[in-house]
Formats: sequence, C-alpha cells, structure tokens
Amino acid sequence: MSELPAAVALLLRKGVAYLVERGVSEAEANAEFLMASVLGCGRGVVLASGSRELPWKSQRHYWELVKRRGRRVPLAYVLGTQPFAGLEFKVSPSVLIPRPETEELVERVLVLVRESFPGRGGPGRPPINIVELGTGSGCVAVALAKRLPDAVVCACEVSVPALRIAEENARLNGVERRIRFVHEDLFKTRNGSAPRWADVLVSNPPYVPTRELAGLEPEVRAEPVLALDGGRDGLDAIRAIAAEAPGTLRAGGWLVLEFGDGQADRVRGILRACGFADIDVKRDLQGRDRIVLGRLAK
Repeated sequence: MSELPAAVALLLRKGVAYLVERGVSEAEANAEFLMASVLGCGRGVVLASGSRELPWKSQRHYWELVKRRGRRVPLAYVLGTQPFAGLEFKVSPSVLIPRPETEELVERVLVLVRESFPGRGGPGRPPINIVELGTGSGCVAVALAKRLPDAVVCACEVSVPALRIAEENARLNGVERRIRFVHEDLFKTRNGSAPRWADVLVSNPPYVPTRELAGLEPEVRAEPVLALDGGRDGLDAIRAIAAEAPGTLRAGGWLVLEFGDGQADRVRGILRACGFADIDVKRDLQGRDRIVLGRLAK
C-alpha cells in the first residue's frame, strides 16, 4: 500500500473487489460502511466524498477493516456496533448480533403491554414487570426499557461476557437504572419458592437445530454457538422456557418468543402443553412465522 494520499472512490473500488473475491455478499455496501467507520460519518456522506483523499494512516485503517471482513468476520463485529430499534448497540463475538426480525419481537411486546395492561404504569400505579431470558447484547431489554419508561425490566443471561456487554449497552442508551441484570442459567432447576411476579416473559432463544449449524454462512458460525444451538430439533430452549415460565409469570401473564422457520406448529403445541392459552403466532416483515404469544391460563 502506498503511503501517498488516495481518493475515497479508488479505495472503495479496491475494497469492493477484495470482498467480492472472498465471497462477501453485498460487498459494495460493506465497503461503504467500513469507509464510513474510518471517516466517522454516515454512509451517505461516504458516497458524496469520492474525491476526498485519505492519508496513509487512514488507508491502513480501512484496509485492516476490509481484510477482517474478507475473513468473513461479521460486519457488526468489525465495526463493533449494530443498530437495533432505532438505538445503537455495542457488539462483540460474545453476543448474538441483533437482527431486524427481532425488532418485531419488541414491537409485539409493546402492543401486548398497551392492550393487556391498560391500567398499569404511571404515577401511583403498579409497574409492568418484564423478564427477558437470554438477553445477549441486551438489545431487547434496552429497547423495551427505552419505550416503556414505567416498566421494570429484569434481564437474565448465563454468559458473563455477554452480560457485561448488555450492561454497557444499557448505560450507553441511558436505561441502566431501569434494568436489573441477572447472571442466571435459564435451564437450571428452581425450587419453586420464588413468587410469581412477572407480567411478560420474553426471549429470543437459540432455535437452530444442531445438525444445521455446520451449513450456516461463515458469518453466522462466527456468532456464539450458545445463542444459536437449539438442540436436536431446535426446540430445546423453547421447551425449557415454556416449562419454566409458569413459575415466574403471574396468572394471566404472557410469554413471547421468537422461533425459527417451520417450527410454528410444534411451538404452539409446546406452549399449550405447558398451560398457555390464547396462543397466537405472528409473522415477521418477510412474511415468515416468527413470534409466538401465549397467555398463562388462570
């Protein structure tokens, strides 16, 4: 690499070619996002900065990012951040990268709270109590706390590194005082002595069947297997959560889960067998069955 200044447009063309050679999808967009990170601007500004010349140190930084992406490290891990629900989240290989379809999980909880608990929250009223199991980056818990200022949110996570990132994301988004983070294994056996206090229990659990993990894109395989591997049929975590939820939810409380393609009928059956009623499956923005809601029968 020359130590002479080079134009942004030239560097982008070279970056795109490099990523294409290595099988990176949407190589042009990736190269632009990486350049935006170097320039400290938005992607739109990059497109308007083609003639701008970068000093060699900035060029070197850009190529370090491009090469990492060329090794099929996920773009979000290279950048260190990922947008979600209008907020910005820090991410690392310790956490699952927040995805657009999971934003729908947040939206469903917001609608549920508005429709099912109209008299809750606000001055002099009892708060809405929300539990998230497997918070990961904290994106769901933080987004809910941001949108529901009168709610009390408890976010559980078995991975200590993930929990630290979730706590940092709560601070970055100004809701650290409104979320209680708990280091807890959702699969551990409880003694049943804790009171049933939650109104909503929400989770984006691992739901990829173990046999399918090896066939995933390299970028997805770079994410923590703990957040992906759902066991033989992909439903181990969902079974555990559905069985455990009645010990945490109040009578009439709601369980809201994300699940994978082709799992809707079996997920309905799991919730029904665990005492849930009014079971409803919602589709994501791509028209795929993605979210299930169930009310704990009184």
